[in-house]
Amino acid sequence: DLFTRLPVISGLGEWKPSIDLIDKGTDYVIMADLPGYTPENVKITVQENSVQLGGKIQEESDTTQGDFQVKERSFGTFSRSIPLPAQIKPEEARAKFKNGVLEITLPKVEVPAGRILDIDTE
Repeated sequence: DLFTRLPVISGLGEWKPSIDLIDKGTDYVIMADLPGYTPENVKITVQENSVQLGGKIQEESDTTQGDFQVKERSFGTFSRSIPLPAQIKPEEARAKFKNGVLEITLPKVEVPAGRILDIDTE
């Protein structure tokens, strides 16, 4: 989506972090780019079939001095809902943050394998 990569300009759209959703067999892993954010200003809500990311970053007060020649960095709030292809266990989800990248590990719900039925004859 082109608008997720552009800064907010005259209300055209809200900035949303770029993500990767990786299927690692027993887990899904979400990698989200959050440059300038800290764990304290990011909120993660995990449900059985989706993850909601939200956050807020304040504009640095000393950057408002002078006349901008170029202003591309975004400030403010964001929220993003990420639907998951299968159910996960929210109570076992984990998150870590390093170098501006948020990594969320989401263990999948085990799906019963089923069984083959024998057919009785009379």
